[in-house]
Amino acid sequence: MLLGARLLPPRQAWALALASLAAYALLFNWHLPWPLAGSDAAYAFQLHLMGMWLTFAVSVLLLTGFVSYLATLLLRREAALAAAREAQLRNEQLVGLGVQAAAAAHALSTPLATLTLLCDELLHDATATQRADLQLMQRQLQLCREALVQLKAGSGGAARPLPVCTQLAQQLQGWHSTRPDVQLLRHGLTEGGPLLALDARFWPAFFNLLNNAADAAGEAVSGGREVALTVAVEPGWLRLETHNRHGRLSAAQLQHAGLAPLDSAKPAGLGLGVLLSHATLSQLGGELKLDNDAAGGVRATLRLPLDGADADTADH
Repeated sequence: MLLGARLLPPRQAWALALASLAAYALLFNWHLPWPLAGSDAAYAFQLHLMGMWLTFAVSVLLLTGFVSYLATLLLRREAALAAAREAQLRNEQLVGLGVQAAAAAHALSTPLATLTLLCDELLHDATATQRADLQLMQRQLQLCREALVQLKAGSGGAARPLPVCTQLAQQLQGWHSTRPDVQLLRHGLTEGGPLLALDARFWPAFFNLLNNAADAAGEAVSGGREVALTVAVEPGWLRLETHNRHGRLSAAQLQHAGLAPLDSAKPAGLGLGVLLSHATLSQLGGELKLDNDAAGGVRATLRLPLDGADADTADH
């Protein structure tokens, strides 16, 4: 009856229950008597007690198994609902950030154009030392304009498949122009790699982690900042790992990393980088894990699915 009530529609379950009651009632008149040795009433009562015990044992087993099964289902459903609530909260935060980002992009267009014109005018009468600084300023302003164009255009079309190390070298060249004081130490795969058409949304997520590592390294390294980047191809996954040798995350920060904005110790930090990176990688089917290195520093491990990419092109 328990299995019928669980598996059958309500009408069929009630029909099964009524049929069972009717069949049980018919046994009072139509049944085969148990063969007894003479008229031993004690033996008959002993059989009656044994039947009661068997009925109770079967009921206990069925009830325990069925209730345990329901409890397991409820726990799984509660866990799924909790994960859905966290995802919804994260998506609501991202939607709010997207609206603010669009407004900021619109508001920043005019100041950037003004600063570009001023920089061009100052270059005419600048000294050699000032010229180098102004040219750096020009490159930084150009990067800001390109970022605004990408923000207005959205994610854009599908990228052309290229070896992953080729794409990484191209993107890191632009990143180096914004962080000339950072020394990037490459490990693992440095040339070739599987052919991938990386989504345009991936690079801001990756550079958020790289900038966090560079900022943390700068807090303790004098005379320059060092960040280690390891590229590796695993079965079905591309792994990128950033590592700085200094700093440490608390247990609370590790627990809430990617679920809510973290408290940032940087003067201009908003604590949104890890949240945005985590959300973007989740949309792309990837993973992000932060942990403290026993030797010191923080390690951010980013994994992306290869999705059938040609991993045979990897050149170690």
